[in-house]
Amino acid sequence: MIAPHVLYGCGPMLRRTVMARSGMRAAVVLRRCVGSSASSASSKDDLHMNTAPIEFQSNISIRAALKAKERALEMAIRCTDDVTDEKDTNVKSTATQSPLPFTVKPVDPSARRLQREQEKRSKGMTLATIKKQTIDPYLQLTKPRLTTLVMLSAICSYALSPNAASISQLLSLTVGTTLCSGAANAINMGREPEFDRQMTRTQARPVVRGLVTPNQAFEFASVIGSVGVATLYLGVNPTVAALGAANIVLYAWTYTSLKRKHIINTWIGALVGAIPPLMGWGAASSLADPGAWCLATLLYAWQFPHFNALSHNIKNEYKNAGYVMTAWKNPMLNARVALRYSLLMFPICLGLVYFGVTDPYYALDSSIANGWLTYWAFRFYWQQRKNYSQALFANKELFNKGMQLSNVFARKTMLCSVMQLPAVLLLAIFHKKDRWNWLFEKKTKLQPE
Repeated sequence: MIAPHVLYGCGPMLRRTVMARSGMRAAVVLRRCVGSSASSASSKDDLHMNTAPIEFQSNISIRAALKAKERALEMAIRCTDDVTDEKDTNVKSTATQSPLPFTVKPVDPSARRLQREQEKRSKGMTLATIKKQTIDPYLQLTKPRLTTLVMLSAICSYALSPNAASISQLLSLTVGTTLCSGAANAINMGREPEFDRQMTRTQARPVVRGLVTPNQAFEFASVIGSVGVATLYLGVNPTVAALGAANIVLYAWTYTSLKRKHIINTWIGALVGAIPPLMGWGAASSLADPGAWCLATLLYAWQFPHFNALSHNIKNEYKNAGYVMTAWKNPMLNARVALRYSLLMFPICLGLVYFGVTDPYYALDSSIANGWLTYWAFRFYWQQRKNYSQALFANKELFNKGMQLSNVFARKTMLCSVMQLPAVLLLAIFHKKDRWNWLFEKKTKLQPE
């Protein structure tokens, strides 16, 4: 007797023949299939064969059974009490039909929303809840770290101005500059939630998350912006107040609108960073002084190695979000501009010495900080130059390895710029002209007449 699994391996055509025929014809076909096992029989009388027809299950029925098992398994592990077959519209879904070994309780969204509101009311309006629900979202609208940097650049410029400073004027400058910067940032966030949602670095902003609506951001910006300009006008002077108002317009409308149109937006955005030093200098001295423009140019130049290096590693996010940035439009230009403005910082710092803002030793100290930034900007530029050369660009494997190095150099350039700017500004304050003359003055005693 031939085992069924031997017969099953002979193929579908042979199986149909065996099922349709019986007797010696089936034996002959089987001998062809199994070869030597059937040919070894000496005679027909010695061949003992079970000629009863063998029943088989078709592949169609097997597949149907497997699909049924998969469907049952899927219904058993899914997280719902609806076990209705999508094709059967006459069967009503009930929790009793669920094959789960536990009871699934349906959740009503409106009931859950009501429950959350009751939990809020039961906890009461504590200081922690007020801070989390109101203060933090509006504080984030101002971009605190960027606003702090803008405020410090204005204060440093005020400290370097040659005329005497006053506490009231310094406080008014600090508060007014901070509020104007916060207003510009709030308008920027209110205008771009749909674009910010597509980027990792901006998708946690309060307008994107729905903690604050765009209209609320605009209302908040109008309030703090008006207070900031008024503070600068009353506590400092009209020139500084005009610069503060102009900076809000330049950042919130001009720069923000150009971000989705042309790469020139980066150069316009750099102007926004150059205005706060002019505000600080203009608070105590005349803007006709070349020292004010040296500091403004220093802040203008610094933004290119900082932002170009930062945008390089997230250029695809900028592209997908619809922001037209040099990092993805022209990668070689992006790296070249970063290096170009890093080199520009050397003559700018020498200009502060030349125009009498700092002592001659500042040229040495600032060159160390500028050289550190320029070194990494050059590594970034040189690697990009090799990446987009004909030899490397044609070889995708070498190009990808080169891009990994560019990413590393860009990240180091960005981190270096974060430390280089405070170092250069603090060194300028330390080396302010005539600051240390009192150490070398000879004390003379008054002689009686």
